[in-house]
Amino acid sequence: MANLDRQSETDVVSGTGGVSEGIGELPPAEASKSVLSAVGSRKRTRRRAPPAWTIWVAARAQQCREFFGPQASKWLVDHRYQLLTVLVSLVAHVVLAFCLALLALPPETKDALFAFVVSRTESPVDDELDAVEIERILQPEKINDLDVTSNMKELLADMQPSDLLEQMEGLEERDPTMDLMPTDQEMDQLFRKGDFGGRSTAAKQMSVKKYGGTVESEKSVASGLRWLKKIQKENGSWSFADQGPAARAGSFRRTEVGATSLALLCFLGAGHTHVGEGPYRETVEKGLAYIGSQADVSQGTADLRGSAEGNSGMYVQGLATICISEAHALEPNGKDLGKLTELAVNFIERAQNPLTGGWRYRPRDDTDDTSVVGWQVMALRSAKAGRIPASSKTLRFAREFLRSVQTDEDGAFYAYTPGGGRKDSMTAVGLLCRMYLGWKKDNAALEKGVQHLAAIGPSRNDIYFNYYATQVLHHWGGDLWKQWNQKMREQLVRTQITEGPAAGSWPVTDPHAATAGQLYQTALSILTLEVYYRHLPLYRKLEEGPNDPTVVGGE
Repeated sequence: MANLDRQSETDVVSGTGGVSEGIGELPPAEASKSVLSAVGSRKRTRRRAPPAWTIWVAARAQQCREFFGPQASKWLVDHRYQLLTVLVSLVAHVVLAFCLALLALPPETKDALFAFVVSRTESPVDDELDAVEIERILQPEKINDLDVTSNMKELLADMQPSDLLEQMEGLEERDPTMDLMPTDQEMDQLFRKGDFGGRSTAAKQMSVKKYGGTVESEKSVASGLRWLKKIQKENGSWSFADQGPAARAGSFRRTEVGATSLALLCFLGAGHTHVGEGPYRETVEKGLAYIGSQADVSQGTADLRGSAEGNSGMYVQGLATICISEAHALEPNGKDLGKLTELAVNFIERAQNPLTGGWRYRPRDDTDDTSVVGWQVMALRSAKAGRIPASSKTLRFAREFLRSVQTDEDGAFYAYTPGGGRKDSMTAVGLLCRMYLGWKKDNAALEKGVQHLAAIGPSRNDIYFNYYATQVLHHWGGDLWKQWNQKMREQLVRTQITEGPAAGSWPVTDPHAATAGQLYQTALSILTLEVYYRHLPLYRKLEEGPNDPTVVGGE
């Protein structure tokens, strides 16, 4: 072992080991120390072969350096004219596309875009506003920081889903007469959503201001809805026979589908549906489920009359069809309601008298009357709002019936049955049907009939007449509507019960309420106060001007 060590040392010093070359002549001890240091150093600096990807990157980098050297300069010089042409063309196309986009944008959007570019402020976007179709909206940190209208404040509040009933609780602190009138652009957003475009929370606020409602009238609606919710049965129905303490019941013991339909129309009229949030979602959902459970579906029709009593059969069919039609139109994604509405419309069409074009108490009855016809026409109109149209034959026959009950040559006044005398309530029903079946505002007979209803004014007792006449005057608009609305609105607000277990309902005054009781009186009163947003006016001027009589109306 000692000889082997000495031999190794001799080899290292003499250079035969190949490690000490170039060290020179050193003493044995120092030479050995230097060699050990060199070996240790080699061990520390030894490198492994580089990864393949680094070699590939280095090669690509070398190619780029070679290209962007003399080769790139030569290529740019050779192609400078082509490059200039492409650049100019690109700029020209971008400018042209921007100009075309500006032409396609509506004026208010262009103004908002210009303001955005100049002020360099960001405008937040909330997907929940799509349901109201608001194109632009101000969003300050605090609403009071900007001088905006109360209508705009309501639109901002809509970003936090809330229910109108809850909003009404605090309305005493605010004077609606100080609100600015909604602009034409704001109202356009409502009309683009169709007949029921005024029923969202923000839309209701604008419609109430635009068409003559007040905080008091909306509080009356909210109070009435609370009473209706309180008397709903566990199975989702309402009853004419049992309407809670201190309320006058009707003589009908059954006819629950009719009672349920009347009550539900009030919730739907205020925009409350079976989908979404709010205190009445379950109320509406249970009511619709009850109507569906009573449907007799056969041979492509849905008989919704249930256990109707007396002469109420086709009245109930019309009311129930309006209910499910409105629920479907407000929430069109559900297939079940759409199918049930289609089947209910089929039943109404088959129940029409094939000889006279009218309806009465039973399907294809021997005689017809204007009152029952009115509810069927309203049902067909509501179904159309949900894109479930009636057949043209059904509508043509309905017009023929109306001609048979008009008491003058032109159709300004109407009777209860063909050949009968003129009745004011039937005139209101007949004129509303004429509006929905296509009469324009420039029809002389329509104007004559509207003038007659306005001259009579709201009845103190006949809520049935008031319900139909209010809709006619609302669609007509103008000074006649303003005069009618002020009387009708104040009368209903003043006569509502405000204390006791029946608070929120209306006392029975209508002669038709003997069979349906306080529920009937209250439902029609609520629907009359919801007129500002329940149905948007048919006759609406596109432009205000002395020589512009253009209107939108009819079919």
